[in-house]
Amino acid sequence: KEKLINNAITALLSQEGDIAASNAELESQFQAVRRLVASKAGFLAFTQLPKFRERLGVKVVKALKRNNDGVTHAAIDMLCALMCVSIKL
Repeated sequence: KEKLINNAITALLSQEGDIAASNAELESQFQAVRRLVASKAGFLAFTQLPKFRERLGVKVVKALKRNNDGVTHAAIDMLCALMCVSIKL
């Protein structure tokens, strides 16, 4: 299970919010990352996977530069999920 979550997170972060992605697609990516990091394995990936935080930061910055309300909300919601450790570690 942990390996699947790590692979999913890595795949989502490999798409760094490039121009080719639509706003709806980018919003969906942030929502998926939010759900993945809500699990124990996903949160541990945030703390342990190399370059996870850096790639996530780049993705958020690029998303915020789009000035799209839906994308901005999804990015901030995902960041809030990382700041609330309400999972059972």
